Amino acid sequence: MADIPAGEGPSVRVRPWVATGALLLALVSEGYDLQAANFAAPAIVTSLRIAKADVGPLLSASLLGVLFGAALIGPLGDRVGRKRLIMGGCLAYGLLSLAAAACGTLWELIVLRFLIGLGLGGVLPNALALASELARRGNEATAAGLIGIGITFGGVLAGLAAAALMPKFGWPAVFIVGGALPLVILVLLKAVLPESPAYLRRRAEASFVRTWSPAPAALFRGGLAARTLAIWAIFVAILLCVYLLSGWIPLLLNQSGFSTRSAALIGAAYQAGGVAGGVVASLILKRRGWDVVSGFAVLAVAVMVFLVWGPVSTPALVSGVILAGFFVTGTQNAINGAGGASYEAPIRSSGLGWALGVGRLGSVAGPLVGSVAVLLGMHEPRHLFALPIVPLLVAALVAAWLGRRVTFQTNRIQRGEQLCPER
Repeated sequence: MADIPAGEGPSVRVRPWVATGALLLALVSEGYDLQAANFAAPAIVTSLRIAKADVGPLLSASLLGVLFGAALIGPLGDRVGRKRLIMGGCLAYGLLSLAAAACGTLWELIVLRFLIGLGLGGVLPNALALASELARRGNEATAAGLIGIGITFGGVLAGLAAAALMPKFGWPAVFIVGGALPLVILVLLKAVLPESPAYLRRRAEASFVRTWSPAPAALFRGGLAARTLAIWAIFVAILLCVYLLSGWIPLLLNQSGFSTRSAALIGAAYQAGGVAGGVVASLILKRRGWDVVSGFAVLAVAVMVFLVWGPVSTPALVSGVILAGFFVTGTQNAINGAGGASYEAPIRSSGLGWALGVGRLGSVAGPLVGSVAVLLGMHEPRHLFALPIVPLLVAALVAAWLGRRVTFQTNRIQRGEQLCPER
């Protein structure tokens, strides 16, 4: 890791892996807050006396906020510093999550979940980009993919917390934990997180303030246009699948006869499968690149086919849900790492921010697709698993195309070397 000038790093000198660990914890809290409403949804439906189909806008509200936060706030990390944005985002969504616990109407929850999403959207691309910068040369994609697992692990914690707390304390307890976590982690970030080396170098350039823009123009120059559009398409497709499944698995299982606790635990198993899949995908990402994304997406399709047409039993359902998490959410972690490493360090926050922002069109659509499916009479869990098949196939094909044309960028710019060209 590059030396951090006085006043720009942590109060004491720390090893890069300590800072990376702090970023991982920040994304754990983010993953918790992203999934909190999904696991609280069955209790919210009962408590607020709303129809099951009406919960779709609530599940999409934070994801819509993430869309704007990632695309418009995330790129600010290239100008004001990644550390500042990460800390500011944690503070914002932590306080807003505490406020959400006091809501008494569905629309209050929807508004606050949207605002929470703005903070979440600003944190994610900057955390992934900073992890790439702190990594050793050649390990940028793996580092971003591995800390991205924090998002999935946070979803596991949300499911476990919901199963433990909601039967006794109700759904507000889930949001109280989600508000406290980032505020505690904020103290750790202040102590150990350095500022982005790429940001510090760019800030020293006289033209930096004049040339910076949150618009994605830089992502379409120098032959990057086709790459950028392909990455955006993959993010849309994968995030649609991830949030369709994570948003509706607990609710449909609960409506199919599983208790609230059992539905939350099975939803947590889906997230746990994603943790394992994310680890595997990230570790092989360095050598196989976008081909890892393509392979995981194809295997995810096979799992969906099993869940739709395979044996109908609780063990088969739970096993299939875990495998779905492994391959679908594993694919999400892979695209986080591959997407960042497909851009040079100075525009990495912008590249990831816009990919995650545009991708949120898919994540917003995911829960709404579930609502439409329910309104059309698709009430059984097996119906839900048929919906991701087409977007997963699209992602697999586009990732295979990228795998033949894109070479991962490394941190060579930190050493004054030329970046590897696109082949």
